[in-house]
Amino acid sequence: MRRFLFRLAAPALLGLVALSVLAQDVPAAPRPGHDHHLRECLSILDLSDQQKTDIQGLVEAARPAVEANRAAVQAARQTLRAAVDAVPPDACTIGNDFLAVKAAVATLRGTLEGVRDQIMAVLTPDQQARLQGCLDAPRDDAPSTDATAQ
Repeated sequence: MRRFLFRLAAPALLGLVALSVLAQDVPAAPRPGHDHHLRECLSILDLSDQQKTDIQGLVEAARPAVEANRAAVQAARQTLRAAVDAVPPDACTIGNDFLAVKAAVATLRGTLEGVRDQIMAVLTPDQQARLQGCLDAPRDDAPSTDATAQ
């Protein structure tokens, strides 16, 4: 009986570690409405009508790719949760699913960074600096990274 419990303990422990790492290192995929911060930052830049049109075109062109990437992140996370909840949990499956989540998040980040870079190319150097400062500023709705806040 003791040997049986030890055989179950290792995969269960690995699953818990994978979930804790997932909760800490892989941020949640941006949800609809999280681009509100970017819109707020763009609103302070006194954009010309041409810049507004160009940026709107860039955002609309990227929307299908961003939505597909968000769906891929969500699907990968659901697959990982299912693997962790499986009885008995399979460490290899959990590890592979965790790597799939990381890859999906990286793809989403790359897409979002590409859109941001395209938007920056439309702006003047002064507008670029102001936008970057706004994006880098701490937000009230952002999760705290301060260890003392926990």
